[in-house]
This record gives sequence, C-alpha cells and structure tokens, in this order.
Amino acid sequence: PELGTIAASGPDRVTWLNGLVTSDLTKLSPTTASYGLVLIKVGRILADVWMVPAGEQLLLGVPRERVGAVREHLERYLMMEDASHSDASEQFGWALVHGPRASELLSEVPALHGGFGGTFDVTGLGGGAVVAPCNRLDALLDDMKGRGPDIEIGSDADWDELRVRCSLPRFGVDFGDKNYPQEASLEKIAVSFHKGCYLGQEVVCRLEMRGHVVKKIVPVHLDGAPPLVGAEVRSIEGKVLGSVSSATQGDDHGALALAMVRHDFTEPGTKLDVGGHEATVLAGR
Repeated sequence: PELGTIAASGPDRVTWLNGLVTSDLTKLSPTTASYGLVLIKVGRILADVWMVPAGEQLLLGVPRERVGAVREHLERYLMMEDASHSDASEQFGWALVHGPRASELLSEVPALHGGFGGTFDVTGLGGGAVVAPCNRLDALLDDMKGRGPDIEIGSDADWDELRVRCSLPRFGVDFGDKNYPQEASLEKIAVSFHKGCYLGQEVVCRLEMRGHVVKKIVPVHLDGAPPLVGAEVRSIEGKVLGSVSSATQGDDHGALALAMVRHDFTEPGTKLDVGGHEATVLAGR
C-alpha cells in the first residue's frame, strides 16, 4: 500500500525513462520487471521505483509520498520524446512477490485478473512485482494464495522482517534523498553499469571507481532482542559511527539490524557496539 503509481505512455516511454533511471529498461519484457532508482543530476536518490510493462503503458511503483516529486522531475526532462505520464495511484495497487515460486505465479496469475506482473529479484530468494486495478488486486492475491499451502500473504511487519533478513534497505526508513546509491548499498541490485547514459551516472560511476563511499548501510548481527530504531552504533573504542534504521529478530535467538556507518567499519566481521551490545557486521548483498 505504500506504493503509488505513475503511468508512462507513448512510443518513446521506455527509451525516455531509460535515461532517467539507474536500471536497464532494455531488458524489460511482458514477464520481466525492473527495480531501479531515480536520481537527480548530482547522483542523489530522488526515489526508488518498480517498473512493470503493462501493454501500451509502463507502470512505475513509487513511494506515495514521492509521486509528485518524481513526476515534476520527469516532466523537467521530457523534451522532444513522444511520451507522457500521469498519476494513476488511485487506479492501481501493488504487491511484491518473493520466493522460489514467484516466477511461476507472476507468469500465470496477474493476467487472469486484469493485472500485470514481472520478475526481478531484490531479496536473493526469487521475486518480482505485480500491479493490478485496485478493485481486482485482492482477488488476484487470493488466487495466488490458493495455489498452494506454501504461499502466504504477508503483512507490513512480515515485509520489514524479510527485507532486513535479506539486507534490503527501504526508502524513507534506511535511506533517503540525501543519499547516493552506494550509500544505500543498492548499487548491485538497482544500478546497471553497462547501459547507456542516464541522469546522475557520472557521479555514480565516479563513486564506484573510487572504490567506496564515506558511509554506507550494512547488516549487523547481535545477541539478544532487536535494538531500537535510532540506537547508536559505535566502534568498540566508543566512537559514534551511525545509528540503527531497521531491526528484526534473527533465526538464532539473536537480532539483525541495518545501520549506516562509516566506511572504515563496514568490512564483514568488524565488531561494533550497538546500543551497548556487541554486534558483528555481516556480508551484504
């Protein structure tokens, strides 16, 4: 429900948007989605976005609070292209699908309910996105759920637990419009370094060539209960490095958290102090 919708139309919609997002839209197909970032000229993130082909449209799933800002941004870079965009947030609803059966479900179910789906894995478990008219989304999800006892409809809390376990940060929670893709640790998931030019590319590539950013989001493990959001992250010597932005219970009676910390302390295995408890940096995606 946190995703609003921008509908892009016109014969140039894909090539136009391909110059404004970090992912490679030339790889889109009727069953392939894309997940990327909209950047401003200096390389900072305006929003993250899911993109699903929908016949004569390309539907963009954008955080609802960013729909207006993204549309203003897109309009600024709409020159001679035969394309247009509109706010379709009241017409369409979204769901993200995760797990090994995601591809099967996304290829079979959405079209039966007037929806569209495409695969793109952001968790490492298999996955993708589905978008459908609001009045048909519940029926579509019920259809998916009815296709086996191994399929569940998750809550908002389930999603937060899953994404923290998979080291997937969330816009507006773990990172925002002051951050670069590498700071959000999304460069391997949401950025193509092989496509043509796009807005903000020069800065993103320069950061990648430099080898690191000053700070970045890392997953950490600690014993005990999940730390509170905002808990200070310090070095073992007591130097303040950052704070916890998301946390959840782990599988081993410990806790997992995401925190943005200084580059010097992002190597997997590094010991940290999180809210007074010893923590260990884990390898991210």
